[in-house]
Amino acid sequence: MTERYEIRVSDRLGPVLLGALAGMRSEVVPRQTIIEGWFSTEEFRALLLRVERVGVQLIRLDRVADERERRTRQDPSALPGPKTE
Repeated sequence: MTERYEIRVSDRLGPVLLGALAGMRSEVVPRQTIIEGWFSTEEFRALLLRVERVGVQLIRLDRVADERERRTRQDPSALPGPKTE
């Protein structure tokens, strides 16, 4: 199962590390790089280890809810299944 994450790290990541993030969105903002993508548990752990190895400081880590999850939080009756009255 994959989950969508947004990871913020300090500074700009170099071209080698950014190149290793193919298939993920990355954005450089002042003094930070934002990485967003879908990760399995193993891929996610590998990415965190890689970030740690190159000495980049992890600033923030968020699991990003998908659209269905957002709708369910707003309206629990939107969950599929039998409805009780």
